Amino acid sequence: MKLDIKWLGFFAIAFGVFASVTEQTSAQILVPKVTDYFGLSLPHAQWIMLAYILTVCALFMPLGKIADKIGRKPIFLTGLITLMLGGIIGSIATTYSVILIAKVIAGFGGASIEANGMAMIADVFGRKQRGKAMGLYMSIIGFSAIAGPLIGGYLTNIYNWRALFIFNVILCGLGIIIALIIFRNKELNIQPNQITGAFSFDWRGSFLSTATLLIFLLVITFGNQEGWTSLYISSGIFLCLLLFFLFIWQEKTTKDPLLDLNFFKIKTFSLSVTTRFLAFLSMSFSGFLMPFYLIQIMGFTTTTVGVLLAPGALSMAIIGPFSGQLSDKIGTKWLTAFGMAISGSALIFLAYLNINSSITAILLGLTLQGCGAGIFMSPNNSAIMNSIDSSHFGIGSGFMNLIRATASLSGIAIATTIVVITMTQLNFEPNLSNITDSSDNGIKLSFISGMKNSFTIAGFIMYVSAIISIIRGEPKSMNNS
Repeated sequence: MKLDIKWLGFFAIAFGVFASVTEQTSAQILVPKVTDYFGLSLPHAQWIMLAYILTVCALFMPLGKIADKIGRKPIFLTGLITLMLGGIIGSIATTYSVILIAKVIAGFGGASIEANGMAMIADVFGRKQRGKAMGLYMSIIGFSAIAGPLIGGYLTNIYNWRALFIFNVILCGLGIIIALIIFRNKELNIQPNQITGAFSFDWRGSFLSTATLLIFLLVITFGNQEGWTSLYISSGIFLCLLLFFLFIWQEKTTKDPLLDLNFFKIKTFSLSVTTRFLAFLSMSFSGFLMPFYLIQIMGFTTTTVGVLLAPGALSMAIIGPFSGQLSDKIGTKWLTAFGMAISGSALIFLAYLNINSSITAILLGLTLQGCGAGIFMSPNNSAIMNSIDSSHFGIGSGFMNLIRATASLSGIAIATTIVVITMTQLNFEPNLSNITDSSDNGIKLSFISGMKNSFTIAGFIMYVSAIISIIRGEPKSMNNS
């Protein structure tokens, strides 16, 4: 296969992944604006992001597995079409409920694209270039994370929040055209895994995993509001645990499980997955709360916020591939631990931001966090993939995406709960529209106190992750196939 054909395939896949990731990262700018437009409380505001993340979370594994059986190209293209449909609905939404519907539909599209993106790139470049492909994929994610807030800030500042949805419709439309043209080339080697026998799918396992995630989120979101000992929350906790154990039983007994539980018998895999979850959990605290701090506490425009958020994501995108290449030479555990320690220190630093903090301090904290993420992410991914057989690469990458999405979803809910508890204890209603309308600094200081508590907890979670990374060691046998 000619090199130019490979890069054309890479471009088509990268364009689709870019559209999907910018849909999620631009929500950092979208949520505060929609919150102010509809006069939402913080618990309601979080659902704009959670509706998308939860849908993606529930569908990563099912769509990845279906794509392995019927082909990755049709699932990828379906994702672009569905993502565009979500953008169309969001652009004409007149109520908060319609916004949520648009985000759920877009979430289906995002899951279809991201569940197959890394596997398709690995197909195009072949097994001998797998490490390079993973590094390039991370760069796509990183630069998309930069573009999302920048584009979102510019469009909402010049026009309004609806322009974000319209932009994504245009982006997806272009992605569909590009993919249809390039994917037609027969030299482009994007194939599903060879699976024998009739089509079968673990629908029961898929339903149980989705239901478990949904109830888990509801419990975390409404636990403080309803009371952790209330009948509603207690029943939710019991039902969540019941569904989780039923899912485990289903996966152990079915012939073709949604998730192969034997992976967790591998020490490096299980502990690396744990640190990945804890890392994304911690990073989502700042990812969700910082835009509120910058826009509604500090009073920056959305364009300025986009610029302030960019250096952290740029640092991650630039450092990530180099860190991954270095880990091939010196191993993964120390780089992973070092990166997580830096990210933890950055979160502790951000915890001390206040109403008078300088732009320099804000940039320093966010950039330091991005550097830490760039250092640990590629080595940690390599540790996971190198600890399992190459024949499970597709399932492994799908599960890694699931972990990322689940952790982000959980982190947003937990960070919101901490801020709500703090503001309530200080006798302020956790409604961020009140911050914009009020000249009283008391409500702003109460939010900052909640943010400080959240970031401090997130920082120490990162430190725990660093310790786990050291304990896990290196994969016993590197997967070089």
